[in-house]
Amino acid sequence: MADHLLQTIKSDISLSHTDLPIISKEHLTMIRNVIVERINTHNIRLSDIGLNNLIIHIAIAYHRINSEKYVTIYHHDLLKLKKEKQYKVAKEIIIELENVLAVQFPETEVGYITIHLLGTKMVTELQLDEHTIHELIDQEIDGVVTKILETIDRELKLGIKDDQELYVAICLHLKPAIHRYQYGINLQNPLLEEIKCKYPAAFQAAVIASMVIKRELGIEINENEIGYLALHFGAAIENAKSSRKVKRCLIVCASGVGSARLLASKIYSKFGDQVVIAGTTDYYNLNQVALQTIDFILSTISIPTDLPVAVIQVNTILGGEDFKKIEMMLTGQPVQNLPYMKEELTFLQKDFEKREDVLNFLCKQLKSFGLVEDDFLASVLKREELPPTSYGNFVAIPHPVIPQTDTTFWTICTLKKPIDWGGKRVQFICLLSVEKNSGNELQTMYDYLVELIDNYQVVQQLIKCKTYKELEAVFSTNGGNR
Repeated sequence: MADHLLQTIKSDISLSHTDLPIISKEHLTMIRNVIVERINTHNIRLSDIGLNNLIIHIAIAYHRINSEKYVTIYHHDLLKLKKEKQYKVAKEIIIELENVLAVQFPETEVGYITIHLLGTKMVTELQLDEHTIHELIDQEIDGVVTKILETIDRELKLGIKDDQELYVAICLHLKPAIHRYQYGINLQNPLLEEIKCKYPAAFQAAVIASMVIKRELGIEINENEIGYLALHFGAAIENAKSSRKVKRCLIVCASGVGSARLLASKIYSKFGDQVVIAGTTDYYNLNQVALQTIDFILSTISIPTDLPVAVIQVNTILGGEDFKKIEMMLTGQPVQNLPYMKEELTFLQKDFEKREDVLNFLCKQLKSFGLVEDDFLASVLKREELPPTSYGNFVAIPHPVIPQTDTTFWTICTLKKPIDWGGKRVQFICLLSVEKNSGNELQTMYDYLVELIDNYQVVQQLIKCKTYKELEAVFSTNGGNR
């Protein structure tokens, strides 16, 4: 009932113009005023959506009680709820509501209001000091969040593992989210589709977080909750971007100090204060260099060793293409017109009718070219078991749970007719293959792709293409300035 009613009022966030069949507008306003006054008194923070959830719950309870329909709650659960700080607040809300609504609420209703309050942040983050933070974060939550950030850093290389503000935000978010799961409270997320489309790297981080939560706590959070987690990761990614305006570079040069100095001088003259040369080294000494503070390596030779930072291979005497590579690293923007497309990995106007048929076909093609391992399809299908990768606008962007390939590229497929893809109609599919340990490239590539497919006219043009040259022309026209 609550989900149905919330759908009818989603455009009226204050509920001031809402007429519901179960309660008058005046009584709805009274309920709202009582809740707002009590939660402000106790410094409890409710989002507008969470507030409306609670208002609607009480409206339904009021309707039930007037009809002599009562809910029950296990005595053991009620005793546990009475020990929570939120129970006192719920009791105060009920006492005031009994006065203004002239109805008697049984004790079980206090318990259910407590459950709703447990699904919120207890205090505003702005007023938290470090001691209070650690009082609110129990050991189990701390352990889970630490594992979440470590896993995301290992799999996606987003550079947000040591963000203390993110750690605190996820900890404070997770505790009420767990309560919502335990008591079946579905917190609607009106931003979900926009988050998935505009911040896919953050959403992918949140998907990985949900997998860690399931593994560690046995809790399977829904897509709405994953979307809310993604907001925190999105903020951290943006903060990381803005704090990395000056990047630190290490030069690996096989032809001596003189060449290395010339290389450094050329970089400084071209890119000025965007980069700091942290040092130079020969390849054989590279394993002696601490790379924790290095953003990328410029090397005049091929480096076969797996390293925790990006490596850009350039000529000793820098040329135009070398500058493009460095600029892409410094700005986080691709400078080639079509950096991820390949004609042999483009399949147009296909007759597939099911998502699984599309993915089987594309992964089989990648396997035939030796671009992926045998378990690539399984990882892509595993990702589809989570919130589907259809983003609206007839587009799906499937990908493995974690990056698996040695390079970053797209495998594109268009269909003659739309098919169902996790509840959305899809006709343009871009299977992402992201380079392992690529770090910044993940967000860069997402940004580049999303900017194009977010445009309805562009997507329709892509769907109608019958040849690779036509497709290439659409991408070049709409993305060539990147």
